[in-house]
Amino acid sequence: MVKTSTSPNSVNFSKQATDKQTAEPAKTQDEMFYDNIKPKLDQLMVEPSNETIERILAYAKKK
Repeated sequence: MVKTSTSPNSVNFSKQATDKQTAEPAKTQDEMFYDNIKPKLDQLMVEPSNETIERILAYAKKK
């Protein structure tokens, strides 16, 4: 019978530690990107007129 085991110094274990280290800079970059585009996204927000809402509801009722 053959005995098998996995050592804690295996390749998968060291890769997990590396993944955690690279996640932090990526998260920071994502936050910086969002902070840069947030004012532009706020400008895109528009309140629809009552007429537009009524047209959408009428179209939805037809289907």
